[in-house]
Amino acid sequence: MIRKISVQDLKPGMEVVRMSSDMWTHLPYLYTKPGVIESEMQIHRIRQEGYLDVFVRYEIPGSTESEEERLERLILDRTSKAPAKNNAPFHEEFRNARKAYDEALHLTRRMVSDVKMGRQVDVEATGHAVEGIIETAARNPDALICLSKLSRYDSYTYAHSINVAAIAVVFGEYLELPKDELLMLGMAGMLHDLGKTAVPDRIINKKGRLTPREFEEVKKHPTYGRKILEKSGNIPQRIIQAVEEHHEKFNGSGYPSGLRKDDTGVFGRLLSLADVYDALTSDRSYKNAILPNKALAIMYGMRDQDFCSSEVQMFIKCLGIFPSGSLVRLDSGNLGVVLESNPQRPLLPKIKVILDEDLRPIPAQLVDLAATETPTVSIVECADPSQYRINLKPYLQSPR
Repeated sequence: MIRKISVQDLKPGMEVVRMSSDMWTHLPYLYTKPGVIESEMQIHRIRQEGYLDVFVRYEIPGSTESEEERLERLILDRTSKAPAKNNAPFHEEFRNARKAYDEALHLTRRMVSDVKMGRQVDVEATGHAVEGIIETAARNPDALICLSKLSRYDSYTYAHSINVAAIAVVFGEYLELPKDELLMLGMAGMLHDLGKTAVPDRIINKKGRLTPREFEEVKKHPTYGRKILEKSGNIPQRIIQAVEEHHEKFNGSGYPSGLRKDDTGVFGRLLSLADVYDALTSDRSYKNAILPNKALAIMYGMRDQDFCSSEVQMFIKCLGIFPSGSLVRLDSGNLGVVLESNPQRPLLPKIKVILDEDLRPIPAQLVDLAATETPTVSIVECADPSQYRINLKPYLQSPR
């Protein structure tokens, strides 16, 4: 099990979990060097360097459950999901999702340029782009979630805003929010980081740990975003509030205002979940993504601290243990890519088998692991596409 703890509670023998280098935005004083803590001297140095939090892996005595099994139990034991819907075929909807995604990405590039030049945000165009995302999320949310994981790191600055909007809309659809609220939530996702245009590029693009002064500047970007949107006019207050609150935390340790859960709006909290998940699972030029199922385990370890426990549990239910777009290794030795999650049987999604155990391409085979009561094949673990230099996009775009 993965859990975020204070460095004051760190002890020799604990294993520090590898984290995304982007997590400094959310947890600026997080110690992230992975490995086993060797001594009290090492802990003393970590504290002296100013770190406050750390993610560690620990086992519950007597438990033999894997992380995936724990998450499955969480999904099945808690509040049940709404009845399953009849989604549009994945490959059919993937094409629609790509069109909606690309249109939103093009708009985001133009919008960032406009804001840097002092122009107002194009509210009408933003709403139109989000409507396309909402429509594809309603037809098949897995296609949109999958697409959000295929963006290249060289376009991350723009793609991140679209990913957050898409993930937030999928989550809102899962929670059965009405369309007008989905529209505002998606627009808030697209606009949530506009305030970074007012922060110097040398700080935003810095790969190392920020100085205290630099981070104080970064902490202003939600406020900068609010001011940009207020100047644009005709933007609903709930959108502006969500943009300003997307870095606030359940326990009041966030920024810019240190608000607790009861003092924040639900849109800001939903954006925070989508924001952290995308930061953890996106490739960057200087780091590889964390596997989706591990990212969800990490986020569950942030419950009652960064996130409301019930809200992060529902988020995990929404995405599933093996989110769409995940590369998985099967007990047969073959590799497959997850197409659609299965809320009723979370360990048994629909997959496309694409490689044999020696990483040689094989005729693609669509397999519903839950098609029979006793599956003939099962998932052993998530795999890292970058480790095998596998480009998943062709397999996801083609029906075969």
